[in-house]
Amino acid sequence: GSSCLCQFPTSIRCRCCAMKLALACSVLTAPAAGSVSLYVVNKQGNQVRRCPLDSTDACVLVAGRSDASSGTAHDAVNKPEGVAVEADGTVVVADTVNHRILRCPKDNPAGCAPLQSVTGVVGSGMDQLNQPFGIALTRDGEYVIADQRNHRVQICKDTADPCVTLMGTGISGSGATQLNSPYDVAVGPDAAIYISDIMNNRIIKCTGRDSSTCSTDATFSNFFPNFMLLDPGTPGSFYVSGSSGVQKCPGGGGACTPFAGGGNDADNIAGPRGLAFSVDRSQVYIASVTYHRVVACDVAGTAGSNCNYLLGSTDQSDGNTGRDLNGPVGIMLEGGYSCTRPTTPGYVIDPSKEYLSPGVLPMGFRVEDITCADGYEANGTPTATVCSSEGPYTLSGCEPILCTRPTDAAYDFSAATENLVKPTFSVTGVSCSAGHSLDAGTTEPTITACDTAGPYTVAGCVVTTCVRPTLSSVDFSAVDEDLNAPAFKADGLTCASGYTGTPTATVCASHQGAYTVTGCDPIMCTRPSTAGFEFSAAAETSLAMPTFDVTGVTCQPGYAAAEAGVTVTACTAAGEYTVAGCTEFSCTRPTDTTGYDLTGATENLVAHSFEVTGVTCAPLYAAAGEITATVCSEAGDYTLAGCAAIECTRPADVAGYNFTNAAEVLTAPDFAVTGLACASGYEGTPEATGCDAAGPYAVSGCTPILCTRPENEAFDFSGVVETSLRAPDFEVSGIACAETFTAPTGITTEPCTVAGPYTVAGCVTDTAACVRPSTAGYVFDGATEELTIVTFAVSGVTCAPQYTGTPTVTSCNGDQEAYTVSGCEPEMCTRPEVEGVDFSTAVELSLALPTFEVTGVTCAAKYTGTPTVTGCSGDGEAYTVSGCEPE
Repeated sequence: GSSCLCQFPTSIRCRCCAMKLALACSVLTAPAAGSVSLYVVNKQGNQVRRCPLDSTDACVLVAGRSDASSGTAHDAVNKPEGVAVEADGTVVVADTVNHRILRCPKDNPAGCAPLQSVTGVVGSGMDQLNQPFGIALTRDGEYVIADQRNHRVQICKDTADPCVTLMGTGISGSGATQLNSPYDVAVGPDAAIYISDIMNNRIIKCTGRDSSTCSTDATFSNFFPNFMLLDPGTPGSFYVSGSSGVQKCPGGGGACTPFAGGGNDADNIAGPRGLAFSVDRSQVYIASVTYHRVVACDVAGTAGSNCNYLLGSTDQSDGNTGRDLNGPVGIMLEGGYSCTRPTTPGYVIDPSKEYLSPGVLPMGFRVEDITCADGYEANGTPTATVCSSEGPYTLSGCEPILCTRPTDAAYDFSAATENLVKPTFSVTGVSCSAGHSLDAGTTEPTITACDTAGPYTVAGCVVTTCVRPTLSSVDFSAVDEDLNAPAFKADGLTCASGYTGTPTATVCASHQGAYTVTGCDPIMCTRPSTAGFEFSAAAETSLAMPTFDVTGVTCQPGYAAAEAGVTVTACTAAGEYTVAGCTEFSCTRPTDTTGYDLTGATENLVAHSFEVTGVTCAPLYAAAGEITATVCSEAGDYTLAGCAAIECTRPADVAGYNFTNAAEVLTAPDFAVTGLACASGYEGTPEATGCDAAGPYAVSGCTPILCTRPENEAFDFSGVVETSLRAPDFEVSGIACAETFTAPTGITTEPCTVAGPYTVAGCVTDTAACVRPSTAGYVFDGATEELTIVTFAVSGVTCAPQYTGTPTVTSCNGDQEAYTVSGCEPEMCTRPEVEGVDFSTAVELSLALPTFEVTGVTCAAKYTGTPTVTGCSGDGEAYTVSGCEPE
């Protein structure tokens, strides 16, 4: 029948029907969002398991071992009781007989670790527990623990800090601060902590963090309360399991009423323990430790017949695999939906007092201490209403404040534009009424919204009163004034010294504004035409006599300023101002006329009419444009310009000459060339002769070297062709080896370096042999050498330490000559980047490791010491500098 259409595997469903058990299947409400699971503590199976409620999948092991064995290792538990789940999914387990609290990553029993503040060693110290049972979490991340055998409740953190005691003395008792075997704890949305004091048959509620805040919230007779479930839908009420079923309590000392279970195993519950809500809180899940099952009981049902099978055994048998249970105690729901904060304007929400999971967390949905935002006022109490599915909750109780227009005769509202709703309040167009004006420092009336329903505020308009102006152009010494606007007068005004005209006064336009006076104009000066003065850069800031200000007047060319400079004085009546301080002077002929010929020059040396003509350039100098004479700026030499020394250039045809070390001074008057040498293949004494006009200088003295044929019995010159015996273009061919001589590597010729025989090599006897070279950078210790030239072979030569590369060996050309090696180069260091070291005076004589030498390194500013420089450890690496420390 329909009672067997459960969300369980076929084998269980068929067994249920075959046994005809009177167990109706629970009607599960589909979760609004996400997956829904129930964490179940299998006390007898030494496990904590997560059992999916929205599928028929097997339960997943969360803590403990799959073989149900107990132990003290972190992957084992021993008769656990309570369970809680942190916000990130970490599962918290009261490992009762191991006297510890375990934190386990979701579905990862191997990752469990004990709470840091508890040692796991049984005892009554602040870091010890004695069979912890119930556990709950605070919103601040604390762990509230029912420390049963120590008859106390502890509050702990996952740190090395010791736990603190909320209630209990460590000795069982029923006094105001005592507990007797506390079983479970729960934390309400208001942070209150509830304690099931099992052996005292009572529920304790603590509103603070010490026993002085604790009081009895419910009492029982031989009920022996154990696990609790707070009802977020009715703050302060809760469900509690006990020896005779499950009761619902209103809290605050009110009488509890039966909810499920009771005598004769009503509702198929025996040994009720852990409690949890369904996602929509329409059902309470109850763990039956005796029947190894969890049942779902309708909140709106009738006690004794409102519970149906949900999970675990259908025939009271235990199990530790699949969806079977073994002595279930603590349970905890995970999953469901959460509300979100709405965007409704007018409300202020404190996130720390907002609990948005209506169907899952023990705290459930609750938003506390809602206030109205600025511009809104409460109409009753601001209230939050839970969402019915995933989405925003609803806010009510705050309404916009509405202002009204004030009545004030000082203001004109005829052109006003008003938006009187407080959150968007805006009023413009208010002005001062007739007879009123804006107060001093105010540009427009100030309008302020009301704080509560009523008139808004307007300020800034006052009865108009004038003040006397501050004017340097007017003399107020004999004035007769009335400063109130309607009767305003200012008689007896005259113009001040330096001004002329008839003054007239006009009433002010705003309150505390100065009245105006017009008609007094300053007496004006004019620029003079005095000879010797330059006005082109003058700044005539003010030509008015009272504020006269003229700067920047200078002396004209040919005039010198006095030591005190040019002075400017204002006029004493309308007319020219006065200038003084410029005197005529004359120039003199320059004492240094190098490059110039003044033999035919004509000179007028008076500075302001200065003229010099007839100047020409001296020998070895040439005019670069026009030759000019520039007047002196003060008594002294005038300046000549336009003649420059002729510049020679290096000749284009330099065959036979070596300019590598040449130092050239190419200006014709000072011409000199040193360090010039004959090029390779030339001989003689080179000379350089300067130019007479801009162009190349001349070189001479080097002639080609002429070689002669050598005499050498090893060679046969009978077929020789000596195309050129000049060293620069030396070319000889056709030489052969004489009888009994051979050329294993070929015959070579080299031109002579001085007049004489050229060099010929390569013909040797069969016994001719090379010798080992002494070239630095090579290691010959492991070399294999066949030194006879005709059979020459050398291998095994390597690069010496501090050298790098691939050695290459080349045979010699003559008997007892050294063969050649190449390819090994010194390893090179680079300059380091070192803080505190100054390389500005450093001399890096050699950066090659074999001959490394660096001097002149110093400590940088704000560092002290003696720097020591050490070569690098390998090619391309930086050398090291040490010894400089911060001051």
